[in-house]
Amino acid sequence: MRKYESIWLKLKSEGKCLVAAHPALHKRIKKAVTKEKYRDVKFKVEYDLADRLQPELSVTVDSKQPNVLIFMLIIPVSLGDL
Repeated sequence: MRKYESIWLKLKSEGKCLVAAHPALHKRIKKAVTKEKYRDVKFKVEYDLADRLQPELSVTVDSKQPNVLIFMLIIPVSLGDL
C-alpha cells in the first residue's frame, strides 16, 4: 500500500476524513491525496459507466485546530439524478 492510499480509501468509503499533521506538511498531503484520487481508475470508471459527474475533492483546515486537515468528497448533482 502506498503511503497516502489509506487516506484516500477512507475518504472514498466514508466521504470525509480528518488528518492531523504539522501545517508545513499540509500542501504535500493535499497533493498526495489528490494524486491518489486520480490514480484510482476503478473509481473513475464506476462514475463514467453510470453517466454521473465525478465527485470533487474539497480540502480545508479546521478553524479551531490549525493542524487538522478536513478532506471531503463533494458529489455534484445533475438534472438526470433528480
